[in-house]
Amino acid sequence: MAFAGDVEDPKFEVVKIGPCHYRKLVIPTNLPFKCESQRFVDVEEEDDVERELDDQMEFEGDEWVLKLPIPAAFHKFIVGSRARNKQKLEMESGARIVVPHREDQEDAVWLRARMKQQIYSCKAQIELLCEKEESKLEYTHFLSMPLAHDAKFRQRVDDFREDAVMQRFPGIDASIFMPSRRMHFTICMLKLHSHAQVDEMKQALEELSQKMSSTADLSKPLQFGLKGLHIMNDDPSNVGVVFTTDRSHALQNRMNSMADMIFGSLKSRNLVSSQSLMSQRVLSSDGEHAEVKLHATLMNTKYSRNNWQADGSRAERATFDASTLMERFGQVDFGEVQMRDIHLSCLDEMGDDGYYRALFKIPLQHDGG
Repeated sequence: MAFAGDVEDPKFEVVKIGPCHYRKLVIPTNLPFKCESQRFVDVEEEDDVERELDDQMEFEGDEWVLKLPIPAAFHKFIVGSRARNKQKLEMESGARIVVPHREDQEDAVWLRARMKQQIYSCKAQIELLCEKEESKLEYTHFLSMPLAHDAKFRQRVDDFREDAVMQRFPGIDASIFMPSRRMHFTICMLKLHSHAQVDEMKQALEELSQKMSSTADLSKPLQFGLKGLHIMNDDPSNVGVVFTTDRSHALQNRMNSMADMIFGSLKSRNLVSSQSLMSQRVLSSDGEHAEVKLHATLMNTKYSRNNWQADGSRAERATFDASTLMERFGQVDFGEVQMRDIHLSCLDEMGDDGYYRALFKIPLQHDGG
């Protein structure tokens, strides 16, 4: 729409509509509209400023296009119920979002816009949305330190299970015991929902492996003395998890130094967030330092065969009274285990040895250690 102020020496003509007469502005055919001149200035100004993703954008037809790597698991959050999220993102940014069909399972979305700034705006909003919605996704992998490679340790775990089951304590049966071939410590849980994320994780661990091997304190042999039964809460009459551990402060400090290095690398690559690590309770209360709680799970009621209902759904997690168990076996000694490596483990996939399938390993023994 043009106004009289937009035209130099404006001219009018009288137009009769019904019984009324109106003045109509005569618009010159060569009038440059302010909106058009501003739009071209904006585009020219954009092109003068080089930004990080400019070289990844392509110009197709009359718009810029950016392929934005986003795991397919996040696409449902971008679209939203009845495509409301997608419409809101497009309206606020001015860019158009192209999401692949669900069956394609492509780990990317495409952003299209007349101006690069609209693409940058849309990208930022999508990344904030995905970070917010990440908590709704399931864990897929974890960093583990296997204990199961030690045959003597496995035998002691099996002996403990048999002795405890034979006592017929209320609420305790063989189904709630962790198989000895899966015994481990967990460093952190991970959500890797694309092949690209898994590949990025492998690259990060390769760099960490080299860094740790050249760090004097971290390259020393790491040995745990696993003794006693421990519970997660202070009430032995209401227990869901029983574990064993090594409570050495020196060992805990070494583990936290290692975890600090690992977490720093993964956060710098956006493979894990501080928010996720805080929710897993592997960081200090201020979020500045690692505080990994080393526990090798022996019993967990979530494994119970009674946890499943007739329709196949999981029942509410049960607890049991571990008071008598703790009195009888509280000082059980599982012996010493020397750690060999850190695994990138698949959460729901087992290897031929009965342990979680490893996609990558960081050796913890160097120079014959």
